[in-house]
Amino acid sequence: MSKAEALSKKEIRHALAVANLMTHKEGKRCALVLSHAAMRVSEIALIETGSLLNSTGELRKEIHLPAKICKRLKPRTIWLTNPVSREIIQDWIEYRLKKKWGTVIGSAQYQGLNPNSRFLYNNRGRRYAMTEKKRVMYDGSIKSYRACDSLEHLIRAIYTKAGFHNASSHTGRKSLITNAIIDKGISLKQAARILGHSNHEQVLFYVTISKKRLSEMYEEAL
Repeated sequence: MSKAEALSKKEIRHALAVANLMTHKEGKRCALVLSHAAMRVSEIALIETGSLLNSTGELRKEIHLPAKICKRLKPRTIWLTNPVSREIIQDWIEYRLKKKWGTVIGSAQYQGLNPNSRFLYNNRGRRYAMTEKKRVMYDGSIKSYRACDSLEHLIRAIYTKAGFHNASSHTGRKSLITNAIIDKGISLKQAARILGHSNHEQVLFYVTISKKRLSEMYEEAL
């Protein structure tokens, strides 16, 4: 399990502000908000435009992640209901239209984007490349999986520039679950559904409480 740190809402906003000062800011900020919507980095790299937009061009609030892009081929649903996230995603859409990346000339559907195109592009207007890798499991077996190293490095670079040196692409998922359990009191079952895990106990590995947050919890105990 990744040891990436979880960020508070204030820290997430800081990371987004830092990304806004970087080159290719629209793409970087879009990648961040998608990761904080519980998407894995490989899912962000592979998801198609039609999964996020309907034919009328509206950004969906309930997003179905198809099995072909999900870990262990297990489809799941995420939600894009946060107003800030939706605004940042729309900024990326408009940037794509400006650059004419994956567009359909003369079409009003999907805001003029090709629904079968990858949603996120790198700074050269190309799809993020996937790499086949192998991992040795606890029982000694070898498991193959796909990774997107370039997008992982991009997200790490944003966090590093923002001062979060232990953060990675996994930070988005950990932050969402940590904040939801601590601040909203959601159950492990609900959290497992968000993450796409069948074992509820796995969720506990995603809950990371910083020393600062622990101190604040003690201060507010009485």
